[in-house]
Amino acid sequence: MKAVGMIVPTMDNSFFASLVHAVSTVMNQNGYTVFACDSHNDAGTEKQCMTSLCEKGALGIICVSGLSALPEDLLPADYPLVWVDRVPESERVIPWAANDDARAMKDAVQLLAGKGCRNILLLPGYLAEHQESPRVRGYREALEENGIPYREEFILNRTGTKSSETETEELVMNILRDGTKVDGIIASSDRAAFGALKAIGKVGYYAPEDVRLISFDNSPYSLMASPSITAIDRNPAELASKACELILGLIDGKSVQKENTIDVSLIERDSTR
Repeated sequence: MKAVGMIVPTMDNSFFASLVHAVSTVMNQNGYTVFACDSHNDAGTEKQCMTSLCEKGALGIICVSGLSALPEDLLPADYPLVWVDRVPESERVIPWAANDDARAMKDAVQLLAGKGCRNILLLPGYLAEHQESPRVRGYREALEENGIPYREEFILNRTGTKSSETETEELVMNILRDGTKVDGIIASSDRAAFGALKAIGKVGYYAPEDVRLISFDNSPYSLMASPSITAIDRNPAELASKACELILGLIDGKSVQKENTIDVSLIERDSTR
């Protein structure tokens, strides 16, 4: 049996689940079984998954990593490895397929700024080793381009100890209850956006009348929300397809393109109108 491994930070997330499903579909069509591992947003668990998959005979790994850098002795130097969605530092040349999250964040900030928002919260999402997300860089640059002061306290980082919606609700509630003026929120996922909506509702605010809201992912949940949520579609099917193309090329000993940027789309709905 030919098999590859896939590691994601959590299966309890529609975007990562979509990636696993799409990768499994493509790899199955190419005669491969996919062993999917959930690292539970833990760096140590992710490293264990890598070594276990390699030792158990997986011919390569597609990884959505939470690491800031790949330990150079973790896998054999020639072992087929592809990053998808996130790109840790490495002395090895490791091909990747990812969105330009900094660019996507600039588009989101620009939309909110164009509607008059000046006090924009950002929930960039949880990373296992707590490195700065490209989303934060894009957010900071976009604020500067729009003449909006950057405020460190407007970056709301999750601890990863609770579900994204619960922790997002608590973080947003804390800042709103302090009386801080907020007129825009960019959430790391649709589930996080649900938490943000719940928080603003508890303090008597409405979206989009008082606070405009944008999320990453554009899962079906963004349409189910009330109001429907403006979302950044990260194109998981194309990300998965490119990641599969890369890992199959590496397994076959072919030369593959290292950097592969997959476009996103910003889909406006009721939460920013």
